[in-house]
Order: sequence, then C-alpha cells, then structure tokens
Amino acid sequence: MSSFQKIARLSAVAAAVVLAAPAFANTTTDVSANAEFDTGVQSGDNKAANGSFQGGRIEINVSGKAEANGYFVAGKGTVIAGNAGNNAGVDDAWVQAGSAAFDVKLGRFEAADLYATPGDVFRIGGDGLRTTNVLRGRTTYSTTNNDRLHMALTANVAPGVSIEVGIVDAKEVSSVAPNPNPNNLVPAVGAKGGSKGIRPSVGLSFGAFSGRIGFETGKTEDLTTAALTDTANFTTVGATAKFDLGGGMAVRANISSGKVKSVTEVKNTSVLLGFDVAGLNLSVESGKTTTGGADVKTTGLFAAYTLPLFDVKGATIAPAVGSYKDKPSTGASTSQTKVGFRVHYDF
Repeated sequence: MSSFQKIARLSAVAAAVVLAAPAFANTTTDVSANAEFDTGVQSGDNKAANGSFQGGRIEINVSGKAEANGYFVAGKGTVIAGNAGNNAGVDDAWVQAGSAAFDVKLGRFEAADLYATPGDVFRIGGDGLRTTNVLRGRTTYSTTNNDRLHMALTANVAPGVSIEVGIVDAKEVSSVAPNPNPNNLVPAVGAKGGSKGIRPSVGLSFGAFSGRIGFETGKTEDLTTAALTDTANFTTVGATAKFDLGGGMAVRANISSGKVKSVTEVKNTSVLLGFDVAGLNLSVESGKTTTGGADVKTTGLFAAYTLPLFDVKGATIAPAVGSYKDKPSTGASTSQTKVGFRVHYDF
C-alpha cells in the first residue's frame, strides 16, 4: 500500500469518526477541499533553474468543534496530494481544547505569524533574509526521529490582547535535510537540521490596527554556513503590523532581528514593507546576514493581484511576480525573477 493510500485511508476513517459523532447542540463539522497551482517562468544567474515551471497540490480538510459548559474541543486533519505523482503528506493534524479565555493546541500546525507575507505566490527570499518563524510549526522530521513535540498555549487577557506561548521540543535536533522551512535556512554540511525552543508573542487588535510582537529562542542546526556545523543557540525578535486605511487599502510592516551562535556568530536583520489595495498585495524586502567578517545583503520584491476566475464561486487567478538580489561583501551578486500566475479553486 502506497503512502498516499495509507494517508487517504486514515483520512477517511477520521472523517467517518467526526461525521458519526453524537450531534451535540453546539457541534460543527466541516469537510472541504481545494486545488492550487502555480505556473510561470523564472530567469536569473542560476542557469540550471531558468525556464518554465509548474507546482501545485490538492488539499483535503476535515475539521470539527464541539462546545459544552463554556468550553470547547476542536480538531483538524489536512491531507496534501502534490502534482509530482508520488508526493503526498499531512499538513495539519492537531487537537485544541479550552475556553474563550484560554486554550491549548497540540500536534502539527502553524502558530501565530510573526512575519506575515500576503501575496507571496512567488516570494523567493535570499541569503540575507530571515524571519521570526523558525519555531512557528509544521515541523518536518525524519521517520526515525518522530518524537518532536509542538504545542501552543493561548490566553485572551483583554479585549484585543492575546498572549501565545509556543513550544517545540525533541530529544535531539534532527529533521529531513534539506529542511523545507520558510526561512531559507538549509542545514550545513554534517548538520542534522531542525530547531527546538520556546516562542512567546503578544497579539494586539485595536480598531484599524492589528499586529503581533514576540521572540523565539532555542537550539538549531538549520544553518547556512559550514562554519556552524554544531548545534547552535539562537534568539530572534520579530514584529508584524497592519493598518487598514479604509476603502480596501492597508499598509503592512515586518521586522526580524536575531543571531545564531556556535563556533562563530551569525547576525541577521530583515525588514518588509507592504501595501494592499483591493486584490493587490505588494511587498518589498531588505535584509542583511553577517557571518564573522563577511555579510550578504538581500533586496527583493513580490506582488500578486487576485481576481475572480470566470465569476465561478471559489475560483480565483492571481498574476504574480517575485524577484531578489543577493550582494555579498566578497564575490559576485546573484539575482532571480519569477513571473506567472496562481489558480485557486475551492470545491
């Protein structure tokens, strides 16, 4: 039996259990699916990567929530089937319990976003950029080391104010290499890959303003330089903010600053500024990573404009572009650009 067949069978069993649960007065169940495909052309200094490309997946979700006596229990499972023909896996798989004031979430999920990137269809990144999302979640690990713990404690302490404390732990820091995380961090030669630690943050929402500030600290082997092949300590502070201007317009800002220290020290700072209007999301980024006496500066931009597709409910198309340039203190600069579109359909 293939891995996809096993996942599909488990998903079917989970769906049957949820749908067959007692019909409590405050119980909700949802089964949904969507398709998302990116198609485009890329060009740049990496000649082997130039040319047309296409990537996509089908996502199947089963979720449920039951409430009683002021408390709730919720859960969600997501199966991803990629278009490579042999690519299938689990995205979300979590359970959550608590009340309107406090809850605990366990499993595979993403915690609060400390570096929000709307319209990131073709966000490329770069060696100079980092984000405060290393411990956000959906950790990938090897089949021989699947004891990684992920949990988040959330408290709504006042109207518009919430506190979240995320924890990622493992007996050893280890994952599949290269580690497919959203921070452009690739394990160095000899490194196992992976991160663990604690991630507290505070969310704020007052009128037109919303945002979150926090930090993450722990140990990592998600490194970009062979000088740091041992497990290293890291600490990163980050914040994301959005201000609605009205009329479908908004401005956004992200900042991330931190360091990784082992044999030598790596310092990094990244800043993003964004603007949204109607279906358009435009972002520009700048970052700098310094390792010892050498540094890499990155500038980048990405944008997407989401439009209805044939006025079909749940169907959109988003023309998109992404570009970056790395400028090291020694050596030649490199750049890459992607242009294309994303098709999304909820069914």
